[in-house]
Amino acid sequence: MTTGHSRIIFHEYALSPFSEKIRRIFGYKSLAYASVDQPMWMPKPHLTPLTGGYRRIPVMQVGADVYCDTALIARKIEQLHPDRTILPTALDGAVHAAEQWADKQLFMACVPLVFTGLASMLPAELIEDRKRMRPELDLENLKRSVPTCIVALTTTCERLERSFAAQPFLLGKDFTLADAALFHCLWFVRNAPEGGPLLARHARLGDWMKRLEAYGSGEPTPMAPEAALAIARDSAPGQTPLGRTVDKDPSGLRAGDAVAVCSDDLPQDVFRGSLVAATTDELVIERPTDDLGRIWQHFPRVGYLALRA
Repeated sequence: MTTGHSRIIFHEYALSPFSEKIRRIFGYKSLAYASVDQPMWMPKPHLTPLTGGYRRIPVMQVGADVYCDTALIARKIEQLHPDRTILPTALDGAVHAAEQWADKQLFMACVPLVFTGLASMLPAELIEDRKRMRPELDLENLKRSVPTCIVALTTTCERLERSFAAQPFLLGKDFTLADAALFHCLWFVRNAPEGGPLLARHARLGDWMKRLEAYGSGEPTPMAPEAALAIARDSAPGQTPLGRTVDKDPSGLRAGDAVAVCSDDLPQDVFRGSLVAATTDELVIERPTDDLGRIWQHFPRVGYLALRA
């Protein structure tokens, strides 16, 4: 077993909007990384050994450390590659608030337009997989919500148009994580029959999107999923630095506790292991596996729950 695998391995697929959020960051920071193409729906036989069945894409891997959810992935990239910061200290709270709004409220306003507008072109397996994740993503339910979503998206675009008249990026003169979070929502919705024309009516918003697209996606090198698994098998976890731990964590959890972790919006997907750390930004559990040895799986602290198993 080695300890020298520090390369970022990014498990993604081309049409994943949340992968696009991270690709904007890779592009802005001009980072090189390995890109592993993963399926759009379950099963994911070459990803499940790493994640214990985590459904969402993307996932980031560094050796035998596996990072789930773009809220944590973005911050870990910043920690590992702080040049050209996406988290300026003075804007940390504003970035967090904007990211949460974009990833949750705005993204869910975009979903009905995309799923109903492109329903005839989407694979049935994809629709069924998303319904298992979120039962409310039924096409009839989504169709009923489209008018409300169009109002919400129109209002948002008009506000952004005014904002970009005064400054080049969402929170000021520089690109931040907040821009990446906003971009992936609009990148996702613009291909929908009603989403594209709506965005096209806002010239300054379009110019902002072009600026972010010009960053590119960094320097990805394709990697076979089997190679990524082999790197995890040959690595020891814990090679990347953890954040600041809390002396008396409000959860009462301690390192070594057997815990079950789930997200607050997908409580049916539970991940079990031994708690490695509960920091201000992340929950880290160790999962022993039959094929890969010890895996450290990292989740954001906000939006995820950990209970003693």
